[in-house]
Amino acid sequence: MTRRDRAVIAVLVLLMGALAVAIGIQSIPPSDGPDGPSPSTVVARPYVEGVVGRATSVSPLSARSEVERELVALVFSGLLRNGPGGTLVGDLADQWTFEPDGSSATFRLRDDAHWQDGVAVTAADVAFTVATLRDPEYTGPGAASWREVAFEVIDERTIRFGLKTPLGGFLQAATQPIVPAHLLRDTPLAELADGAFGRNPIGSGPFRLVSLTDAEAVLAPAGHAPTIDPGAALTEPAVPTAPAAPTAPEVLEPSPTALNFEPIPYLEGMTFRFFDTIEEVAAAYEAGDLDVASGLSLEDAARLGAAPDSRVLRYPTTTLTAVVLNLRPDRPLFRAMEVRRALLAAIDRAAIVAGPFHGFGSVADSPIPPTSWAFDAASSPSIAFDSSTAVSELLKAGWTKVEGQLRPPAAVDAFSLELIYPESASGFAGSVADAIAAGWSTVGVTTAAVPLPAADFSGARLREGDFDAAVLSISIGLDPDLYPLLASTQAVHGGSNVSGVQDRVLDGLLEAARRPGTDDERLAAYKALQVHLAERQYLLPVAFRELVVVARDTLSGPQIRTLGDPGDRFWDVLTWRLAYDP
Repeated sequence: MTRRDRAVIAVLVLLMGALAVAIGIQSIPPSDGPDGPSPSTVVARPYVEGVVGRATSVSPLSARSEVERELVALVFSGLLRNGPGGTLVGDLADQWTFEPDGSSATFRLRDDAHWQDGVAVTAADVAFTVATLRDPEYTGPGAASWREVAFEVIDERTIRFGLKTPLGGFLQAATQPIVPAHLLRDTPLAELADGAFGRNPIGSGPFRLVSLTDAEAVLAPAGHAPTIDPGAALTEPAVPTAPAAPTAPEVLEPSPTALNFEPIPYLEGMTFRFFDTIEEVAAAYEAGDLDVASGLSLEDAARLGAAPDSRVLRYPTTTLTAVVLNLRPDRPLFRAMEVRRALLAAIDRAAIVAGPFHGFGSVADSPIPPTSWAFDAASSPSIAFDSSTAVSELLKAGWTKVEGQLRPPAAVDAFSLELIYPESASGFAGSVADAIAAGWSTVGVTTAAVPLPAADFSGARLREGDFDAAVLSISIGLDPDLYPLLASTQAVHGGSNVSGVQDRVLDGLLEAARRPGTDDERLAAYKALQVHLAERQYLLPVAFRELVVVARDTLSGPQIRTLGDPGDRFWDVLTWRLAYDP
């Protein structure tokens, strides 16, 4: 079964569920399964979630923190949205095409798409959003992400994008939340981050922001603004073009799967309460004040989720915890691939998943997530944890052992390796770095784990190449594109290739993997890329972390899917319900 087949099945499942709602089966309680137990009575009260941190702006152009991005996901819509089983389905757009060569994509907006103030969503809003992201003076979230994408407004409901660099994963980028041009076009770029819109946003998503204070954010179902015809039809999304298998261009026509109803959330509203510490969130959950607790340490999530009335929702993510080695030409320490493979063999990654991850993660054998369509286990064989093998490989690479300690070929005096990591409130990165440093020191490579303030870690050290090795988290994305991370062109100042690796063969493989093509063509390209990376280990993959939240059994509806962003966990929020057992 191809991904296109799965996409068709997924959309048919959504249509069947939607039709069931339309004919009035809301009184049937949800069934037991991954979405939780079967409560007996629906509760007419808002959903309440506790989070660590605060939101000061709910706008796609200024939201930076995790909680802000989650609120944006509820208030705003993109052209497309994530669907079940790794699919993409329509959101503001109901039809779209993608040229086979990846040179352009065309989207048509739903006829009933409106902002929460009643104004119609048009192609001009999409153009304004992309133009802002492309602007060199814009420095907010997503800055420069659309820099090489041109656009043309065809008519009020249709927009076409031209891609300077064709990307097989461009449709995933179309989940970018769209903002209203009629409210923001006169706002200077410098004022977008702190402007009034972020505290009083007007979106087109399923919920609208009622109030935002230092204590909480209150959301209500968006519904229709008074100027909108409440009987307007919703065009159900057409079967999407899978990111890895674009179809030939075609004339955009109305979808044959139009449904004559507007999707309305079951939840009466959503309240996000802000807390300063993990301990405060945990205490509020234990006191029964919250339906869901997020932003917890993995240890607290495991503890709270073990309660009789609770469960842990475990969302696989594309966030890779890895060790980046300094591979710049003037840093020969890790030049030999035998050294890099030996260092990976000296890391007990399973113990790290069981320890710092508290079991909420999976060992990474490749930078490609194991849940991704692009991952190929045969092309990414695991390097087992084996201290003796690590020592043997280092000695073969010319390292010498003096008084039980290993030294690289050029070292005359005692040698010590510095492993830097960013300080954080949770201490997660520090726990991982300590475990890695301990493993390397055990085999004789004396290593010190060194914490740094986030600004110094990413700016003064990583960007400037002033480090030996570093532990960091990397968002790989739902349609994995490793080009920014590993391509030679990205090793220049300001690029994302902070390791400084330069490999012309790798560059060609990275370009081939991001190129549009059929399912088979893209899978073959990714297999070749993974074979090359598995042999050379330019990046030492440790584990993929899960996003975990603790939920009461009275919440039903959430379904697990891989997340590219924290806000992705609300992909199915229209199905969520609160209930209690009388």
